[in-house]
Amino acid sequence: MTTAPDEDQPGETRAVPPLMIAAWEGATAEPDPLAALGATRALVGLLSTWESKLVGEAIESGATWEVVGGTVGVSRQAAWERFHQDVKEFRRQVKADVHALRDRHREETREFRDRVKKQAKAVRPS
Repeated sequence: MTTAPDEDQPGETRAVPPLMIAAWEGATAEPDPLAALGATRALVGLLSTWESKLVGEAIESGATWEVVGGTVGVSRQAAWERFHQDVKEFRRQVKADVHALRDRHREETREFRDRVKKQAKAVRPS
């Protein structure tokens, strides 16, 4: 399985979550068939989450529900029904991350401005 440093950058190889790697290894290397079956069930759940994440990325990058549906082998309506809540959550999370980043930037800018003012007052002759 391939891993990369940053799974959230479009266009780059996505990092495989460690739990997914462990489930794959358990499903393929476990000599006990019942243990391998349990690992396989865990892997199915993890892949479903992975699939939803990829659909969210696709929709955010401009794919239509028709294209998404065609890719996963269902109609656009079926794709929307299956994934729209996950995409809505993905968008909500992206929006929250953007707001948090904006707020952090504003706070750091204020702090920088205040430090510069303080330093300027300290250097200024009285």
